[in-house]
Amino acid sequence: MRVIVSTTNGGLEDRVNPAFGRTPTFTIVDVENGSIINVQVVPNPGYSQPKGAGVTAAQFVIDRGANAVISGQFGPNSSRVLQAAGIRMVSAPATMTVREAVEAFLRGELTGATFGPEGGGYGRGMGRGMGSGRGRGMGRGGGYGPGNR
Repeated sequence: MRVIVSTTNGGLEDRVNPAFGRTPTFTIVDVENGSIINVQVVPNPGYSQPKGAGVTAAQFVIDRGANAVISGQFGPNSSRVLQAAGIRMVSAPATMTVREAVEAFLRGELTGATFGPEGGGYGRGMGRGMGSGRGRGMGRGGGYGPGNR
């Protein structure tokens, strides 16, 4: 089983990063028969992207063969991609080390995922101010104000 954890510096003693898409590194943990057999730290290719960090990070995790991902929370775009690929998402508090989080996951103590906004809390502006102005000042005249009598 391959578990990938969002981390700042990486390694088993690093803490779980609260962000998934914008985490600086991923710690890849290979587990066999309930024991950690291999650990690798890799940079997140989506970390410094101006847009689409969550999707890039999710695709990277998929390409690395993850069975499960542990992070503080997952944004809507990354969670859709991970869910579509059948990868299990699990949240862990930022106070946990990677080792503690993986071991808790293996014991069945970490089961749910926390979902939040993509990009660290800043919305994408979808749905705000995107109207075409219909119904607001787009009339063709014909009213009964001065000049239309």
